[in-house]
Amino acid sequence: MRKLIIIILALVIFIPVASAQNVTINGVDFQIPQQYEHGTVKESSYVYQSGFTFRILSLDDYKNLRLNYGDDIVNAKSAQHTSIAGHDAVVIPNKYQSKDYTTVYFATADKIFLVCFNDTYVNDDITNMIANTPAQTMSANDFANQLNSALEDYKQQLSDKEAQLEYEDYQRSNKPTTRYYFFWL
Repeated sequence: MRKLIIIILALVIFIPVASAQNVTINGVDFQIPQQYEHGTVKESSYVYQSGFTFRILSLDDYKNLRLNYGDDIVNAKSAQHTSIAGHDAVVIPNKYQSKDYTTVYFATADKIFLVCFNDTYVNDDITNMIANTPAQTMSANDFANQLNSALEDYKQQLSDKEAQLEYEDYQRSNKPTTRYYFFWL
C-alpha cells in the first residue's frame, strides 16, 4: 500500500511538469512552451511577462495586422519569408533596448497570428508550438496579399501623418503674430 501511495504521489508531482499549458486564442489552441507558461490570456492574445519575452497575438482585426506587421517590417533590418511546419510564415529578427527578439507572422487555419519571443532564431519550442496549431487553409497568395496590403496601408498612414504634421507646421509658421505693446506712463 505504501508503494502505491508513493507512486501516485510521484505521478501527481511529475506529470504536470511534463505537460504543456494549452491556451485558446480566438478559437485556435496553442500548446505554450514550458518556459513561457502561466502568462496572461485574453480573447485575442497571450502574454508572458512582457510582449518581448513571449506573446501570441491574433491578427484577425485588420488594424492590428496593419500596425504590427507594418511597424515590424518598416523597422526591420531583415525579414525571411519561409514555411514553419507547413505554415506560411515571415520571420523578423529585431532588437529592443539592446535585447534581441524575433517576431513570426504565420498562417493557421484561415487566420494570421504573430508570436514574439526573446531569441534570435525560431527554436524547436516555437516550431513545435506552430506545428501543433490547425493546418493552414488560406492560400500562400492570400497570406502574402494580406501582409502586403497591411504594409502598404501602414506606409500610407505614415505618409498621411507626415503630411498632416508638415501642414500644421506650415500653418503655424505663416500665421500672423499679433503683438501687443503696453506702455506705462
